[in-house]
Amino acid sequence: MSTSTSSLHPDTRGVFTSLLSKDRLRIFGYIRTLVPHNSDAEDVYQHVCLTLWNKFDEFDQDRDFFSWACGVAFFTVCNYRRSIGRDRHFFNQELIETMSHEREEHLNNHDIRLDFLQECLQGLNSSDQQLLKNAVFENQSVKEIARTAGKTIQTLYNRLSLLRRELAACISRKLQSGRQS
Repeated sequence: MSTSTSSLHPDTRGVFTSLLSKDRLRIFGYIRTLVPHNSDAEDVYQHVCLTLWNKFDEFDQDRDFFSWACGVAFFTVCNYRRSIGRDRHFFNQELIETMSHEREEHLNNHDIRLDFLQECLQGLNSSDQQLLKNAVFENQSVKEIARTAGKTIQTLYNRLSLLRRELAACISRKLQSGRQS
């Protein structure tokens, strides 16, 4: 029951390609959590993509594509595990299910955390924003930033460490307040 590329309407192919492109790294990250070896995870990912393509006509576009893809990936991982037999290096089914649920929840919160990060960054003073911009987004070395700012390298490392902890705490607070409402 294979679906060839020609049997899907060109608009449908575009929708599928767009959705898969948007979530491909999160889908692979989800699979990688469940499959211990990277090369095996890549094989499973290929099978998942083919299955998603073959079953795309069954996908309800009012649903979340990532959640649907994770469901397909979960069953593909289970089938993969059965096909390789009882290798002692693989997790038991109960652990796989627990990890699957937790990883999917974590990845679903990814976009929310990015939004919260933007809000938390806006709450910093302009010099801290500039320090993070230089160190993270412009990939300047701390040594170079210290020379330009006239500060010691250790002072900047300490400040960056503090800022990272403050941003993480800010995001955690926003996540907690979002869960309580």
